[in-house]
Amino acid sequence: MTAAAAQGVTAPAQPIAWSVRGDFAAILERLRLSLVLSTRPNHVIFLGSIDGTLTVTATLMTQPMGIAAETGRIAVAGARSIVIFANVARLAAHYPGKRDYYDALFIPRTIRFTGECQMHDMIFEGNAVIGANTNFSCICRVDDNFSFTPLWRPSFISQLRAEDRCHLNGFAAFAGELYYLTALAATDTPGGWRETPHSAGILIDARRNTILRSGLCMPHSPRLINNQLYVLNGGEGELLRVDRDSGHSDVMTRLPAFTHGLSAYDGVLFVGMSQDRTSRKQEAPPIVQRLGKLTAGIAAIAERTGEVLGVLEFASGVTEVYDVQVLPGVRRAGMQNLLATDGFTGVETPHSVFWTKRPDSDMQHMLDVFGTGQYGMKVTPVE
Repeated sequence: MTAAAAQGVTAPAQPIAWSVRGDFAAILERLRLSLVLSTRPNHVIFLGSIDGTLTVTATLMTQPMGIAAETGRIAVAGARSIVIFANVARLAAHYPGKRDYYDALFIPRTIRFTGECQMHDMIFEGNAVIGANTNFSCICRVDDNFSFTPLWRPSFISQLRAEDRCHLNGFAAFAGELYYLTALAATDTPGGWRETPHSAGILIDARRNTILRSGLCMPHSPRLINNQLYVLNGGEGELLRVDRDSGHSDVMTRLPAFTHGLSAYDGVLFVGMSQDRTSRKQEAPPIVQRLGKLTAGIAAIAERTGEVLGVLEFASGVTEVYDVQVLPGVRRAGMQNLLATDGFTGVETPHSVFWTKRPDSDMQHMLDVFGTGQYGMKVTPVE
């Protein structure tokens, strides 16, 4: 099955196309959920399934990174900010571009300007966002008080500097406590991780602030799922289950991709798959050296056995899946970007919701100001 880019998206240079195999669509329908992905080069994508048919909705966004997701809100990180979107279900059914289509619609509510943080893994904590602040080598809180508030940093990081010293990229937290983190090397110099072998990756025990496991290959996305610890060994294309006492790991699944982004729901693990990015390090990671061409997409994997149950592969328009989160109870979701490039404006008050057509002059002004440059593309309004 293939399809073009979904509703509400202005035409990118290369349209999004995909194929599915196995039970991927059936799993989403059985679990009654949607997935939200941040993808490179420039989309947030929602995947759902109704009546056995996969639905894909894509929204333009410049280089989206980490995602925090709940049914009522989503936070998406960019290089210098975090945008928080609210799910306004009352607006969804009356969306002018496609009435009675969406059961959830996320519209921009708040922007928090963080500075150059390169935020990776994120979670909500009340009104704040907790994130892996990769550029500053720390875990931080982002709220309305400061650009960010540092909460924790590895014992080997001597200073808080915007130098991406170890590429701290992922964390596992539960009930407000930080448990495990991943970094690409235990280095304390500007960009020091880039000079290390691919096998310099580490898994950190946050409660002891010690390295639980070394020798990993570009690890990402540590997760505590049913009291089990999982880590993506990205440069090997592996999903690992890790013993929380010894650090010993078992390979549950090997995928033909750089693995990045992991979420779980009711016995199914959803793993992001990416093509190689040459900017990571000078030498290609082992998975690229073995296979050459890698796949971008999502794999649905049995939590108990590691069996691949189904896969979505992007044929064009997506080169990386940066993060993947689950939206339980949402069957078909949409999102408006900051520019409302679909040409409509949604308004919510305590008692009413409204859709209005953006004036042509207003849209043209927005396009003139934002259509190129920081957004990296020329966009045109949807008629």
